[in-house]
Amino acid sequence: MSQDAEAKKLHAPPPEYAVQWLLPAGIGALGVVAFVTGAIAAGIVLLIGAAGIGYWLSRRAQAAEDARARWERSLICKQCTAVFPREDAVAV
Repeated sequence: MSQDAEAKKLHAPPPEYAVQWLLPAGIGALGVVAFVTGAIAAGIVLLIGAAGIGYWLSRRAQAAEDARARWERSLICKQCTAVFPREDAVAV
């Protein structure tokens, strides 16, 4: 593989992350059903689990969005393939 192909692979944009809200919504719905049917402890566990999974998914989506924003702001040197933040490159 050529050096140019390796550099393109190394500096490719980060993948996008699409949040799948179906899992935490389903778990939350099961928690509500558990509350209504009288299984209070199971309902609490399911609702806390749904909130935790929702928080985790939102953090992963935010991290992916931050990585794409950082990639879009960076400049790549074609001679040495180093990556520089656009702010530093423009200031010099």
